[in-house]
Amino acid sequence: MRAEPGLSVADRLFAVIESCAQSPRGLSLVDLAERTGLPKTTLHRSCWKLVELGMLEHGPDGFRVGTKMFALGCMNPELRRLRVLAMPYMHELVAATGRVVNLAVLSDRRALLVDEVFGTVAPAMPKMMGAGMPLHATAIGKALLLGRPAEEIDAAIGTTMLRPYTKHTIVRPDQFREHLRTAAAAGVVFSRNEWRLGTSGLGVPILRDGTVAAALALIGPFDERELRALVAPLRQVALHFEEGISRRLVAA
Repeated sequence: MRAEPGLSVADRLFAVIESCAQSPRGLSLVDLAERTGLPKTTLHRSCWKLVELGMLEHGPDGFRVGTKMFALGCMNPELRRLRVLAMPYMHELVAATGRVVNLAVLSDRRALLVDEVFGTVAPAMPKMMGAGMPLHATAIGKALLLGRPAEEIDAAIGTTMLRPYTKHTIVRPDQFREHLRTAAAAGVVFSRNEWRLGTSGLGVPILRDGTVAAALALIGPFDERELRALVAPLRQVALHFEEGISRRLVAA
């Protein structure tokens, strides 16, 4: 996240925290200066203050989000209820596939990963819980957009060219909308090496009262045959999840 000129202290601190949250590794002051546009003197004061407050941690590779941030985020009542409700279905999916399962919600035009479960046959995959993933380049991000009105999709991805994470990323908004329309008809959406080479996935939206409340995805170094074989178990667990949400609403 790049900070705009004239931003408040709170805005600048948030730019630092969000930049660290979006990185799979620690960030140096030079890295943060490039990502936020803030002077290194400002970043030095801000980062060490955030470390003092527990919002960031500092290690050999630089600054990263602190555990206190994770703890505070977990206290959100809606996310806490969603994670508790989702956990048995995520484990059901892991038991059926042995793969990595992600749970995400739409937050600030990104897919916020609020939980993940790792299977026994999954290769070494980075832990991404708490990260904000691009909507147009990941299966779970795309799943959060399935079935949404055109104006909501435009608000989420914009109308200009999208960021190319790899050579496989869909970057034209009109092509991406057509991709979503095709996926919506099938009820499942794929990402094939679009966010990171060697990582593909398939995702489905989780509906509550007819609207997308969250998304589930399986991720890994899948080939086309594996992707297709995982469609049925993912759909089945998503259906069980939605039925569980409905029962909870009736009980409430």
